[in-house]
Amino acid sequence: MAEKTLKAVEYMKGPYSCSQSVMCAFADDVGISHDEAKKIAEPYSGGRKIKCGAVCAAEIILSKKFGEDSEKISEFDKKFSEKVGAINCRDIRSKNLRPCIGCVEDSAIILETMI
Repeated sequence: MAEKTLKAVEYMKGPYSCSQSVMCAFADDVGISHDEAKKIAEPYSGGRKIKCGAVCAAEIILSKKFGEDSEKISEFDKKFSEKVGAINCRDIRSKNLRPCIGCVEDSAIILETMI
């Protein structure tokens, strides 16, 4: 596993949510502090915005890095959906497609290849 993926997984094992784990692992790539990343990601935890929180965090990182209209965001969504089987938290959980820590890992792996 690459460095940022390991970091995201470690954050998820601790007191961080799925979205916070991904955001904090990649915060330095977009020039934001760890605390700012944690705060930005908080509303996206646990599928509160319908999509998986790890997906939402990756989309935020990509939009900050490449712009809100970047094709990278839809590319990420496609890659994540192909790997996991869905991008909506409810679908992932109800169909037992992947545990949350697995979604964090997959999100980070894909994000590392795109940044």
